[in-house]
Amino acid sequence: MSISRKDFLLQLSQRVLDAKTSLFLGAGGTIDAGYPSWKELFMPIAKELGKNIEDIDDYYKLAQYYSNHSDDNELRTKIVERLNQYSHKSVLLDELMDIGFCDVWTTNFDNAIEMNFRARNIRINKVFKDDDISSMHLENHINLFKLNGDVSNPAGMVATQADYEKYNDTHQLMLMFFRRSLISSAFLFIGYSFKDHLVLDCLSEIRNYLGRVAATHYAIIKKEPRNPYFDLFVEDLEKRYGVRALVVDDYSEIPIVLNELNTRIRDKRVFISGAFSLYEPQIEEFSHNLSKELSKSLLENDYRIVSGVGRRFGTHLIGYASEFFAKSGKKSIEKNLIITPFVDNSANGAVNKNEKRKHVIHNCGAAIFVFGDSDNNSVEYKSGVMEEFAIAREQHKTIIPIRYPGYVSETIWNIAHSNLTEFPYLEGCLEHLQYNQNISQICKTVIHILESVRDSR
Repeated sequence: MSISRKDFLLQLSQRVLDAKTSLFLGAGGTIDAGYPSWKELFMPIAKELGKNIEDIDDYYKLAQYYSNHSDDNELRTKIVERLNQYSHKSVLLDELMDIGFCDVWTTNFDNAIEMNFRARNIRINKVFKDDDISSMHLENHINLFKLNGDVSNPAGMVATQADYEKYNDTHQLMLMFFRRSLISSAFLFIGYSFKDHLVLDCLSEIRNYLGRVAATHYAIIKKEPRNPYFDLFVEDLEKRYGVRALVVDDYSEIPIVLNELNTRIRDKRVFISGAFSLYEPQIEEFSHNLSKELSKSLLENDYRIVSGVGRRFGTHLIGYASEFFAKSGKKSIEKNLIITPFVDNSANGAVNKNEKRKHVIHNCGAAIFVFGDSDNNSVEYKSGVMEEFAIAREQHKTIIPIRYPGYVSETIWNIAHSNLTEFPYLEGCLEHLQYNQNISQICKTVIHILESVRDSR
């Protein structure tokens, strides 16, 4: 039985937030970037052999027949030439990149995935042969594993039946890493048909060994109305291999589902902007009390805190959030407290910080604003906090200002108060978001706003 859309979004978003997800992308995952499916890739080869591609369901065998009949080098040259004529632009890949997977696995030969990462200035470890594993950078890199090889190495591509039959011998380390990832991560399979046995054999082996404690995986699959065994196939994926499939009627639904998934993930990340430099006992006391109660309220309600480490308030917030983790016994601090300092003293520092702010806020659903000095930590607004407000407003984030007299947060509070049609979720709440209110009430109001916005989607 297929998984419901609601359960799919709920379960997978939680696993992404816990940093325990990997992506498996098949050929269908790059079709909207113009790349061919395996069927389309091998269609010219079938024609040369005088065969109808519609009668073929094993492309490794087809490629083997061509290699036997013609020439293996020519086969690989045809594949490379076909794949090198496309760009990487893809709505589907954009949504997938936004999710933030730990690892990416693919059976594709093309470079669409790595070009998407590079366009976002994301560093990757590209692994397509066992030798590459020894040179992987383990810090601040996304691992991209290409199980069937890469167009840059045609001789090493797993294209024919002979290549596939030797896989266990030629890719021992790759398979070991793949099995390890299947044990430790929840996979999302996109554009993959499950028709070859490489993945299914690994899943079956793990399932037989670990039983019910094996990780649950997820897939989005297009319904096949002409296939009388389709429902049984979906049931078999779950029962024997632990893959829960969300079935869609059309491929165009997949980016929409992924967008909903990204929205749900962002809704659980809260960016907190705030800074002050002047020491006054009253401000200092409010900052300490608010930081402690706000971090506790957010973390207890399973929100992730994202901080740019604003002066004084940022360090208070991080300190009390860390204290919460120490007292609660939770060890996964980095998954729940995401620290992204905006530091750059280069000639283009202000512009670079602006771009980083845009990226960080894009990955959050809400932004809370407290204090805020007028300074030179910004491109245009003379305030980092005001610049972050402008970015959050432009990106239509849920904006929650906590008013403190004489600071930027008061200006933001006044803007919201005068434009409630733009910020309808703040109606009836703004009076509780002020420095002279009970700290506990302020934090309850923040959680109420976050929950009401999420429930209204």
